[in-house]
Order: sequence, then structure tokens, then C-alpha cells
Amino acid sequence: MSLFLQGGRVSTGALLVLLLGLLPSGASADVSVAIVPPYVEKVVRSGSQVSDTLSYTNQGSDPVIVQVDFSDFGVNESGEVTEQPPGSHSSSLIRHLRISPMKIRVVPDQQVFFRYSVETPEVFDQLRSMIFLSSYPETDPGANQVQIVARLGVPLYVENTKAAPAQLEIESVEWDRPEKSPDQLRVRLLVSNHGQRNIRPGGFVHVETADGKFNTTFDFNQGREPVLPGQRRRWEQFFGPVPEGKLEVKLRLATSARTSYEAESFVAAVTP
Repeated sequence: MSLFLQGGRVSTGALLVLLLGLLPSGASADVSVAIVPPYVEKVVRSGSQVSDTLSYTNQGSDPVIVQVDFSDFGVNESGEVTEQPPGSHSSSLIRHLRISPMKIRVVPDQQVFFRYSVETPEVFDQLRSMIFLSSYPETDPGANQVQIVARLGVPLYVENTKAAPAQLEIESVEWDRPEKSPDQLRVRLLVSNHGQRNIRPGGFVHVETADGKFNTTFDFNQGREPVLPGQRRRWEQFFGPVPEGKLEVKLRLATSARTSYEAESFVAAVTP
């Protein structure tokens, strides 16, 4: 299981568990790393070079061996990421990408840097690939054990300065209360990016009751999820907790560098 890095740290859901034998009584694994930044977006000219670094910090109690590998990736309408063979996608960055080191030992509390460079072709709009960093704990080779390997992907996007800017179309917006969580608001959006660059639409949701006693603003897309060029996305977000009564909801989100979408809706009260 390989996931995007969220917030630069390993979460339980981002661990790939490899069973290497029987887990001895009292055995435990301590895998905790921080990678910065969690994603990379560069805007460069055709036929040029760009370089930068990824920072990796071992926050666990054991030394780890960190290995680098790559893949292409796609994102479906639901926002799910699918790993694809390296170099298989038409927008693959891998053939233009170099990174060093490819393997390194990192002791607890040590910070290391992986330097990458990209030489862009003469013709492109956007190139993208995933840089994976896999952390293998150093363990006694003679012991039966479960080894926990944290394999985290950092998406790297390189966009052409001449590529058309992102332009997000909001095709539909629906509000409701999830049946199992009526104290939450759910918005379901259908959006399309008609540009040639990513867009990470930020904004807010303002929720207010008729008597004004509840008056709160929530961030929209707090995780900075992107909508890729040409992508159509069915997007769900949740906000709360909110009161049971009728609610007035105002949504505002960016649709380009200079435009935004605004809409007002009403959400019915919770029925007994």
C-alpha cells in the first residue's frame, strides 16, 4: 500500500507491513519519519534545468536504511491515486529526473537531504511522477520479526511557463447531512480543470443558524488537494460539528488565480 505523504509525517495508514517471520513476544517497531515538502510544484521554461532538495528526518528510535524509487501515477474521479509503472504515462517526469543519494543510512534524530534535478524537454505542458522513500529499520538478522516499512510518495510536478493556467469549472454542488453523522455537513462537488496546470482550490464554508447563535467558518480543502490538468473530480468534504437546526451555508473557493466561485444554500434541520 503506497500513499501520498500527508503533512510530511508518517501516519498509520501510510505504512507498508512486510511479514518476515513470527513476531516474538514483546517485540515492537518504531517507525517515525518526517519528509518536507509533502509535494513539489515547479514552473519552468522549456529546455531548462531546475533542482532542489527533499528533507528527511528519522524521528524514530532505530536507524533506518532509506531507499529511493519512482513511479508514475494517475488520479481517478474520486481522487484515488493509482500507482503506474515508471515511464508508462505520457506526462511521465522520470526520464528527465535525477536524484541523489538513492540509498542512505539515517540514525535517530538525523536529518538528511535528497537532491533532485530535472532537465525539461523542449515541448511539454506538465510532467509529473512520484518519488518514493522507503524506510527499512535496521534489525538483528537472526531474530524472528515483523518489519514495518514506511513507503511514502512525494508527488513532483513540473509545469511549463507557457502552459495555460488552471481554470476550474464547478459543475454541481450538493449539501446534506450524512445519515450516520447528522452533526456534520457534507458537500459533494463535481469539478473540472480546463487548464494545463494544477489547481489547489482554497476557500471557506460559512455556516450560520437563523438566530445567529451559531456562526462559524470552516476552511475548504485544508489538505491542499490538487485537481490535475484535464481532470474531472467528484469531491466530498465534511465540516462540523454543526447544530441540528436549519442552516444557511455560504461556499467560496478559488477557480483560478484571479477568479472564485460563490454560492449560498440552505440545509434542512435534523428530523426526529
